[in-house]
Amino acid sequence: MTKARRHPGSRRDKAAFILIELLVVIAIIALLTSILLPSLTAAKDLARQTQCLANLHSLGVAMNLYLTDNGEYFWPYLLSNWPTPGDKTYFWGKVSDPLDTKPSPFMAACDFRAELLGCPALPWGSYVPQAGMNEPTTCFGYNAWCLDPRAASRRGSDGKFLPRKKSSELTAPHELFVFNDSAMFWAPAGVPILQNSTFLEPISGMWIPTPTSHFRHLGKTDALCADGHAAAYGLEGGTMRLPAQNLSFVGTTNVPHYDQE
Repeated sequence: MTKARRHPGSRRDKAAFILIELLVVIAIIALLTSILLPSLTAAKDLARQTQCLANLHSLGVAMNLYLTDNGEYFWPYLLSNWPTPGDKTYFWGKVSDPLDTKPSPFMAACDFRAELLGCPALPWGSYVPQAGMNEPTTCFGYNAWCLDPRAASRRGSDGKFLPRKKSSELTAPHELFVFNDSAMFWAPAGVPILQNSTFLEPISGMWIPTPTSHFRHLGKTDALCADGHAAAYGLEGGTMRLPAQNLSFVGTTNVPHYDQE
């Protein structure tokens, strides 16, 4: 008995053909994804950096308003016993729950907008907050070492605490950092943690030089300079001090980014 021959184009042939087409499409999609994924990741990182720089630019506008209203003097890093005895008020606001930006002289120039001190590349939940806060405060470290030396216990030759800097006293404002992407890595009780850092550590001059400049934007760190412009900076010499945490310094000496003398 002769078996019936299947005609080309039968249901089984069509099913096999459709399966091959599907596998080819999947392979093409996988290939395109592997090619495009790095570009998409880079685009997201670029978008985060753009937002970070925009925030720093807004802080630069607030900086100029503050300096104009306060005789060119920069703002304090920390006010103790303010606004009431026992309170601590940093440049970002009072240590309280919830966060209170109203007592901060600098935040008044920012219309008390705490979000301007944020960076999308260091989202809430990716670090342990300083001061035991339960909400974001700042992703930028303030260069109090130079601009509010008393906060770093710096004294002059007469033994007195050095006063806050005036903008007109700066020799290279276009290079001096006011705010910088910052974070701090340490291990209290042997437990390693990453914190936000409100204080921008200098390269030398503190008891234990620990980098807080955070290179979180494709190997760059964003900073607001004293002339009001915001830009991204690379290492400018040296090597990454803490590569696993992207922490280091810009340059190899305090001058010109961390100090002016």
